[in-house]
Amino acid sequence: LLDGETIREELGDTFGYGTNERNAMLEKTIQMVRECNDNGNIAIVSTISHKRAIRQRARDAITNFMEVFLDCPLEVCIERDYKGHYKKAIIGEHEGFIGITESYETSDSPELVINTKSLTIVECQKLLLDEVVRFLDRKSINAIIVAAGMGNRMNHLTQEKPKCMLEISGRTILDRLIDNLLNCGIKGINIVVGYKKECFNDDRYQCYVNPDYENNNILHSLFYAEEAMDSGFLFSYSDIIYDEIIIRQMLESNSDITIAVDCNWLEYYEDRVDHPISEAELVFTENRKTVTLIRKDADFKNAFGEFLGVAYFSRKGAEILKDVFNDLSQYYYENSHQTFHTAESFKKAYLTDMLQEIINRGYSVDIVQIKGNWTEIDIPRDLTVSEQLWGKEEYRTP
Repeated sequence: LLDGETIREELGDTFGYGTNERNAMLEKTIQMVRECNDNGNIAIVSTISHKRAIRQRARDAITNFMEVFLDCPLEVCIERDYKGHYKKAIIGEHEGFIGITESYETSDSPELVINTKSLTIVECQKLLLDEVVRFLDRKSINAIIVAAGMGNRMNHLTQEKPKCMLEISGRTILDRLIDNLLNCGIKGINIVVGYKKECFNDDRYQCYVNPDYENNNILHSLFYAEEAMDSGFLFSYSDIIYDEIIIRQMLESNSDITIAVDCNWLEYYEDRVDHPISEAELVFTENRKTVTLIRKDADFKNAFGEFLGVAYFSRKGAEILKDVFNDLSQYYYENSHQTFHTAESFKKAYLTDMLQEIINRGYSVDIVQIKGNWTEIDIPRDLTVSEQLWGKEEYRTP
């Protein structure tokens, strides 16, 4: 446990309470935390980090960073201040003091919020420790990216390379995805490859080969990486670019199976002639939380949103997925001519077909409404749109 006041005392009178001095002390604290992590320890830091920029600096520098916001009214903070710092600030002895002469910049999505006014110390401790355990368990999950397909709609652009190796503003689609996963603490990255599999040669990920990629589809591709599912996993298409915050949203879900959904999807289909709305994987819901129907070629006017191609499966969710897949595999082994939801056969199924099957069997598939930007690259026109979005720094999520 690293306490801000204790650190301040150990460093002597070097740091005061102004913003610049606080930030300098926090830089020292970040270094201490990194040393703790490097030695295999978990550091819990109790300090006031009132600027978003310094908290982002900590998030960028510390592996498995978790932000906890202690939500407490100012009057309660003053009442509990046994050292009298607030009283000194009120009479002008401390300049730039948080809550008195300088405001606290709240975050949009801290990993945990604890209301310390309404909860006892013991309750706060339990909430924190339980969340840390859950958070670290989520960080142990793998990512599985399905990248076996040929990307025929990109025409000549994918003749020599798979679609995820196309560049957007100087970086490949795959590099962008991998960087975001690593920034979120997901190091077990697995890619299912097929078409142009020789292009995948990077120590940052492990490859699983789908030798039958020309005849099967996304669902069967995914199961070539079945051994990477056991601890829970984040699933992703390989032809999409999306903000890091979307991954964090998925990891914060308490559900066993969760999908990322964009409710502002329709405008992206303007002038998208070669990829019409009938190709969108649409999501329908009755309560805005749980999926009731997910499929292509549906009534888009009544759709809640579009599935991005990003899904989270907890350990239990992965077990459900595998159990249903194995059950279906046995059935379709003898009934291969039958259709499977929107697919012409089980072998040609999309993940969305499987999600609908899971829903029909009584399991919940929950919705995360995304906060960040994203684009799909499926036709040449999408490259131009993606260049316009991801080439501009102002669209980056802070």
